[in-house]
Amino acid sequence: MKRTGAFPLVVCAVVVAGCSSGSNNASSTTTSGPTTTAAQQDAEALARSARAALDANHKLSVFVLWHNRVPAWAARSTRGPAIASLRSAAATRRSRGVRARLLSDRRRVVSLTLDPSYTSATAVVVDRQRVQPSGRNGKPLGRAVVLNERATYELRRIGSSRRFVVWRVVLSR
Repeated sequence: MKRTGAFPLVVCAVVVAGCSSGSNNASSTTTSGPTTTAAQQDAEALARSARAALDANHKLSVFVLWHNRVPAWAARSTRGPAIASLRSAAATRRSRGVRARLLSDRRRVVSLTLDPSYTSATAVVVDRQRVQPSGRNGKPLGRAVVLNERATYELRRIGSSRRFVVWRVVLSR
């Protein structure tokens, strides 16, 4: 065989070997990056919902401190023993004629743990507040007080929805 006749044969062999892979799809490389499954996405969404319930409960607590009453919208974020405790504290302050105005607040969620069944969660929250006691008319009574509180929050999931509510709050020392 001549050299000129061998060259087209080699080119055809290379083209056939490289191009006929048996499928019409282009080859692609896969990257080994982080993958998220549906279960991980659900857990993340539930954790966001639990944090939202903690934030709503905090706003409710600040409202109750000043107004000494639990509003109708409280059940959206707080139920069970936690709301009963808020009602009791508001009634006590109301009977004494004392209101409390929040002057400053530094709140941090230290940890948030979802139960493996995804029906409850537990959070540890550290809260540093500066509060001004006031009379019924809003006039300050004495000096502002600094509170350093650490509490464990028990949250429960509402049925099969993604919503959580604060169920119980236990202060730690």
